[in-house]
Amino acid sequence: MLGVNVIESFDSFLARLSSQASSTDAIARGVAIGLYRGTKGDGPEHTSDKHILTMGSKHPSRFECHRVSYVKQPGSLSLVPAGMCPGMRAQTEFDLLVCALDSTLVSALDSELECRPEGELRLQTNFQDPAAQQLMTLLIADANEGYTTERLYTESLTQALAVRMLFLGRSTKPQTNNRGTSRLPGHVLRRIVERMQCFSCDLSLQALANESGYSRVHFVRMFRAATGYSPHSYLLNLRLERARELLSNPALSLIDIALDCDFSSHSHMSRLFHKSVGFTPSAYRRSLRT
Repeated sequence: MLGVNVIESFDSFLARLSSQASSTDAIARGVAIGLYRGTKGDGPEHTSDKHILTMGSKHPSRFECHRVSYVKQPGSLSLVPAGMCPGMRAQTEFDLLVCALDSTLVSALDSELECRPEGELRLQTNFQDPAAQQLMTLLIADANEGYTTERLYTESLTQALAVRMLFLGRSTKPQTNNRGTSRLPGHVLRRIVERMQCFSCDLSLQALANESGYSRVHFVRMFRAATGYSPHSYLLNLRLERARELLSNPALSLIDIALDCDFSSHSHMSRLFHKSVGFTPSAYRRSLRT
């Protein structure tokens, strides 16, 4: 994640953010997110090859776009499609949460939608959308956490935000499927779960979708319909259950258990274990002796 910067121009910040989204250092393939603090007169002067989604942070600020002045409140969103220069200029100091999404990733997800919104993405300024706001908030929090082993969670957030952006950028409401989403067939679900139980395997969203034979968008919906959980939540439960089993072996250290269950550290496992079970791993292990 890129942090708050008070010297760098907005154009330079966007260039770095866009470059990061294309690199292997991205928090998930095709996405980067960061906070930017700008001054009066600042604004983008060049186009980006990434779709840029911004959200107001901390304090109200005033911008001008095509000679129209408006106040951007905290939580207010703006969307600048790839290849477009919006002509925005800040009239006050401002703080923005900025997300860069790779256009190839977004186009691929667009092709996977059942009810695709029509038309091209359009410039959208100063609008509200609670779902996108929540996803961006979760994504920046995830980036700040820095747990690379939670890549499936980050990819799920990225996919949801990209799909949401496709509808927002075309001013189209997602259609509701009244028939409900089909479940993954039983034999496919068993194959997916078997793969998930191999924590050293490639458990990216794309890999799991490939294993299922469905697109990423359909896989996530069908998996949730079959299990009641998102792929990430289901995988996390498998890892935590494995940790509980290993904690019964006093010969294994907590660090070894964390690594075996694909947690990035002992503290990472402890935080999630306590949130799920109500005890720290150490306390849970002591309880097994009583």
